Amino acid sequence: MDPFLSLLNDTLMDTYRAISKVEQSMMRSMSGARLSVSEIHVLECVGGGGPQGRTVSDVAQELEITPPSATAMIQKLEKKGYLTKRPSALDGRRVHVELTREGRRAETAHRYFHRQMARSVAGIMDEGERAALIKGLSKLDSFLRWKAEEATRGNEESGS
Repeated sequence: MDPFLSLLNDTLMDTYRAISKVEQSMMRSMSGARLSVSEIHVLECVGGGGPQGRTVSDVAQELEITPPSATAMIQKLEKKGYLTKRPSALDGRRVHVELTREGRRAETAHRYFHRQMARSVAGIMDEGERAALIKGLSKLDSFLRWKAEEATRGNEESGS
């Protein structure tokens, strides 16, 4: 393999694992091992819905998971005391999900973690390195989104 490609592959994999490990560690210490990274992403999604919260369908769509999976995660988080559910005032068939006080604390801590991580990385780079990193990550993100869409189309075409 080309030395650059090998180094790039290793760096991407190492970075992904390191971010995941630090995020999991932060969540364990912050929540007393009560929240997984997937669960905190549900809280983040619900918190992004503002004071009215989100519907279960909104959560499923934003996180790109099935509605039954979203329902199961929401029920689990409700039992843990991080979310509450209430029927929609406009359509009784729809359920709105909102963060509890504990859910807001966890979601805020998660946002803080990401903000600190970005600040720490930016703090060790000059302007040129920052611009190059953003340009490279934007291209990586575009490529990954394109591949994800391609995979989704392939699954739909094959009936999966």
